[in-house]
Amino acid sequence: MLTALLSPVRAPAQDSGPWQAPIVTAPEPFTLNSYDVIDAVWMIRRARFLQYWDYENRPEIVTARTVQSVPVGFDPNAYEGHQNRYDILLNGEPVDWDHLYIEFGGEMINLRLLYTYRNQKPPPDLPYRLRWP
Repeated sequence: MLTALLSPVRAPAQDSGPWQAPIVTAPEPFTLNSYDVIDAVWMIRRARFLQYWDYENRPEIVTARTVQSVPVGFDPNAYEGHQNRYDILLNGEPVDWDHLYIEFGGEMINLRLLYTYRNQKPPPDLPYRLRWP
């Protein structure tokens, strides 16, 4: 009986399902679905301060005075429920997803990385964490 409980046999649910989909590229330009844009707007509002890093100079603090979502289109190729696409305006300007970092889990994490799904490839040269010597 004990050996049956410890056997490495996989459950049938682990071998099939929507999570077995191929790895796809993230949308370009980067946009969010309706669920994620609400989460991102409130996360930025709560954090209040982000850091902009151009990968060469020292990071600069960006104060989030105004944060709002704006609809940017419809993607018929996206999964159902993810087809309406949105972007975020930070202080009246579109968010620079590749260069903005937010405090998350005690580190400064790239904002785009937080909203890239498991089945999406992030940009290959995007630094995930802000590290300054």
